[in-house]
Amino acid sequence: MKCMTSLYLYNTGIKALPSSIGYLINLEYLTLGGCGNLTDLPCGIYELQKLREVYLSECPKLVRFPNKVESEVLPTYSKVSHDNRDSSSEPESDTEFNLALPCLDRFHAGGCNLSNIDFLASLDCASTLYSLDISESPIVILPECIINKFVNLGKLNLRGCRRLVEIPELPPSISWLNVRDCVSLERISKLSNILERKESQMIKEMDLTNCWRLCQNLVGMANEDDDEVDADLFSRLLSSQQFQFTIRFPVPRSGVPKWFSCQMDFKGHRRFEFCIETLANFKWDNTGLALCVAVDQRLQDPWTSFQVYIHINEVRVSEPESVDSAESDHVWLHYVPFLDMCYMRPLPPFTCRVIIYQHEDSKSSIKSCGVHLVMPPNEDVSMKLIRAENLTSELKKGFWDNYRPKQRTDCKELYTDAQLENEKL
Repeated sequence: MKCMTSLYLYNTGIKALPSSIGYLINLEYLTLGGCGNLTDLPCGIYELQKLREVYLSECPKLVRFPNKVESEVLPTYSKVSHDNRDSSSEPESDTEFNLALPCLDRFHAGGCNLSNIDFLASLDCASTLYSLDISESPIVILPECIINKFVNLGKLNLRGCRRLVEIPELPPSISWLNVRDCVSLERISKLSNILERKESQMIKEMDLTNCWRLCQNLVGMANEDDDEVDADLFSRLLSSQQFQFTIRFPVPRSGVPKWFSCQMDFKGHRRFEFCIETLANFKWDNTGLALCVAVDQRLQDPWTSFQVYIHINEVRVSEPESVDSAESDHVWLHYVPFLDMCYMRPLPPFTCRVIIYQHEDSKSSIKSCGVHLVMPPNEDVSMKLIRAENLTSELKKGFWDNYRPKQRTDCKELYTDAQLENEKL
């Protein structure tokens, strides 16, 4: 048994784990998701020093996770292994068997009704924890231990935390945040700081769907004279960005912001295509594309999925962006700097083609979509729309994966706009 590395009990009728779980000293993966009768976990779980991933999602009767301070004495096996080790071996740390899940990388307990998450403060995985899911928990303010303790936390799922009011700070390494259905949420300091010009880098991916109070407060900060979510908020978020990000907003009457330079409404077909030409004054640095898709679930289907493709001079310059959307009207906003698209920079003018394609197995719920060139302030417009079409033609399966454009000779491996200027001379 001590050689076991994975224990998979997903969707079983188990009510509790035995305290002897601590004997599985090499266990790395523990999966108990969907165990509707699970009510208790033993303190012996803290003997699992190699445990990397814990999945407890959708265990609605599990209301508490054992705290390290309540931990029982070491199981017999661990004590014997510790006390009877070879006397010639190197001395071991006195705390070797006292660390609380020091290798934990993922802890997922969404839908568990955990009434208290103070146990997180006692964990010894400050530098290893990357993904934390405590969705549907009754927290009111994001605990300080999450903010300050887990320095490498990259993904945080707080979906459905209906009592959550404020996220005062976030770990600096956060790249993915889900607060969908946090209906009481009023403030995320990161977003407030961006609107106040105190910070400039967005979280790479955020879902704010159904966070109406939060979005109303952000609108108030962005433009006190206008109560439309898309009036000025989007432009403020885009204005200082130099890094790629994606964000979903709840928007009544789902629509692309009117100031988007290229946009079109749904006309009955799955494929939206924008063909844009950059002008001779185009500059690569500090310039990017903003893409916007408005989803209206009242059209046909409560679930929609689509992909976004970007090509420059018929060469695909980014991996397809796959998006799944469900349940609520919202606007999907995506920003990507031109410098992130490819390292081969063609001399302007060049063409940029953006395709937004809704999957065949998803009925159309896209109301409108748009593309906008984001530039530093006070610069002249450097692109023009050639055409925008809602096409009848379908994309065949694997079309872009098998697409092989002819070799181009007008792309240079250039890294600054100054070099581009020299190239023109």
